[in-house]
Amino acid sequence: MIWTLAIVAVVVVFIFSQIDDWKRDFTTNSAATDPRSDDLQPARLPLSPEAAADQLLATVATMPRWSVAEPSDHTAGEDGIVRLHLIRTTPLMRFKDDIHVELIPDADGAATTVMIRSQSRVGKGDLGQNPRNIRELLRALETAA
Repeated sequence: MIWTLAIVAVVVVFIFSQIDDWKRDFTTNSAATDPRSDDLQPARLPLSPEAAADQLLATVATMPRWSVAEPSDHTAGEDGIVRLHLIRTTPLMRFKDDIHVELIPDADGAATTVMIRSQSRVGKGDLGQNPRNIRELLRALETAA
């Protein structure tokens, strides 16, 4: 009984240590990149949207617990934007978060802005998981670049 309580206490302390913004993380189950944000800035890649999609999909294939929700040819739509839907599964409870990525070309098409939105499928608050999803994907893209 004591061991069970100790394990539960360690898990609770670990979860609470992961929370960045107590007000946001208990009431919000989504996060998105925003150019005005101090924390979740969109990434810029010196690639066309299609090449950026190739790089992003290759990067996601190497990331544990990440997958592509809707495999497609990932070509740009009529507006020039490539849209991808990814899924990240949490390790312990196996919750799935939907990550929507928009690869937006610059006016000359030589660079791409990466906008990301992550949303939990279940729950009212995410305990900070959605911002962590975005940061993890952005770090992986930086490393791959």
